[in-house]
Amino acid sequence: MNLTVTQIKMIAALAADQWMVNDHSAARLGLAAMELSARNPKESYWTDEELSDHYTLRRKAFMDDEGIAHIEVRGAMVADCAPLYERVGLAIRYSTIIAESEAAVQAGAVGILYKINSPGGTVSGNAEAAEAVMNVGVPTVAFCEGLACSAAYKLAAGCSSIVASKSAQVGNIGTIYSWTDWSKFMEKWGVEAKAITNDEATLKSIFYLQPNEEQLAFLQDSANRHGQEFREHVVKGRERADAKLDDEVWRAGWYSGDLAMSLGLVDGIGNYAGAIERMKDIIAGPVV
Repeated sequence: MNLTVTQIKMIAALAADQWMVNDHSAARLGLAAMELSARNPKESYWTDEELSDHYTLRRKAFMDDEGIAHIEVRGAMVADCAPLYERVGLAIRYSTIIAESEAAVQAGAVGILYKINSPGGTVSGNAEAAEAVMNVGVPTVAFCEGLACSAAYKLAAGCSSIVASKSAQVGNIGTIYSWTDWSKFMEKWGVEAKAITNDEATLKSIFYLQPNEEQLAFLQDSANRHGQEFREHVVKGRERADAKLDDEVWRAGWYSGDLAMSLGLVDGIGNYAGAIERMKDIIAGPVV
């Protein structure tokens, strides 16, 4: 059976993996893409024209006539995924963000404009990408449209300035672990999960059995630690942009328009052209 691009897109939607905000989801869809390519080798060589009938393709980084580099950050941000999903804008690898940023600076870019539309991403790889953007060495502006939440907002927070469209949802500053408690269902059907670890490895079974109190405490400590690192990064970035954050943002809500601006999450409301003008103003420096 040969599957078309349309059918693959339907499979991804039915699997509820459009966000792909964890490594397991990205890996699963990557394996599915490899399997489909093996069934029909031609599917490995879809042209941009063929794919564009079904997706708005991600544009690779480019530099405009003003020397401003443009980098698109779209889809779930992950440590790794099948290149196909990056190409069609369902996900983006942190390594791609870092590589395109470094290449822009090496090519002589006077500034970098990040166009962000992402619900967030995995913890793995995020710190490196966020730090790379914050310390890239040239002025940076984040333009947020659609979503710039969680890990995606962390990336934006490291920029010199943040501009968002009026309807963009930004923020969601925090870290989360989630799982499903099947214990009552399994008990009803007479099923009991078991695991054996070596004597001292008391945390090893966290994601194999329902966590006990010790394991829950470990997970909470881990979430708190990553959450604090997230918060410190955002505070540092927004202070560099002379923005004052309202304590409301630490509740991990997501906000739009004038409210997002009043909370200190963004510096301006506008469109992509406005973000370019903001970049030009930053490059030009203060008027004396």
